[in-house]
Amino acid sequence: MGKKFNWGIIGTGGIANAFANDLNDLDNHQVKAVLSRTKKKAIEFSLKYKKCVPYHSYEYFLTNSSVDGVYVATPNHLHLKHTLLALNAGLPVLCEKPFALNSKEVKLMIDTANSKKLLLVEAMWSRFLPHMIEIKNIVNNGELGEILTIQADHGQNLRSIKNPRLWNTEYGGGSLLDLGIYVISFAHLILGNPEEIKANSYLNNKGIDLQTSIILKYENGAQAILNTTMINNTPCRAVISGEYGRIEIDPIFYAPSSFKMILNNGKTIYYPNKYKGHGLREQAVDFVKCVEKNLVQTSIMSHLDSLQVMQTMDKIRKEIGLSFPSE
Repeated sequence: MGKKFNWGIIGTGGIANAFANDLNDLDNHQVKAVLSRTKKKAIEFSLKYKKCVPYHSYEYFLTNSSVDGVYVATPNHLHLKHTLLALNAGLPVLCEKPFALNSKEVKLMIDTANSKKLLLVEAMWSRFLPHMIEIKNIVNNGELGEILTIQADHGQNLRSIKNPRLWNTEYGGGSLLDLGIYVISFAHLILGNPEEIKANSYLNNKGIDLQTSIILKYENGAQAILNTTMINNTPCRAVISGEYGRIEIDPIFYAPSSFKMILNNGKTIYYPNKYKGHGLREQAVDFVKCVEKNLVQTSIMSHLDSLQVMQTMDKIRKEIGLSFPSE
């Protein structure tokens, strides 16, 4: 790409900063504008990045910022609102995961993007990482044979983090949407859409899930055994097991990581982690390629992928009794 791709970022939290910092490793990407509800936060964020203009008005951000695309990095319950604002302003959108609160919202986002003929991508950054691309190729090439078992966990002790987006149902809080999205999307990447879903949770007195365990069953009899928790630290490992062997992904499995393939014949192949950086820039690179091709979705994380993952989350929430006031 000849000229720089100018990003507009909605949100100034940790993931917005991580994304913007990762873009520094790309010559043809820059943060051109940032939008926050407060002028102070917008200015503080903008000062970190050369040529970044702060906004605290949706209207001025969308009409005056001259950005090429928007990255939505706000709390879960605002993804729908901010994505639709950008799409209706004629701008392609990269929206943080989970894509929205439920599949109804996801479908509305996808339908709007398709009607506007604009690119819309869920920022499930793990799927764009080199080691995940390599693992997906190994599975697709049949090197492990038929995949029969997936095990993955994502647990972080977030007790000391008082951000309300984690601890209130109106924000889409709980471990499932914030952390569990990684293990569910990973299982979907390898095994596709499940046939049966079983789940059990530990809910607090506010009705959010502090810990959730899930078993997904697939048409061929394969199973994914998944766990997510926000009250204790777990290894954050993942294992894919098939007829001929298995892949073990080192912690943290959903971030740039090493892995090894251990075959039943005794052969072990190591894949070291040579990646530098957080890993959020890979989705930005793919996003710009899709914009240049006038695509409405990416093959790495298609609209159907995002919809099916959210439909699985909806079914898990129904199973565990987790609901949000907006529903």
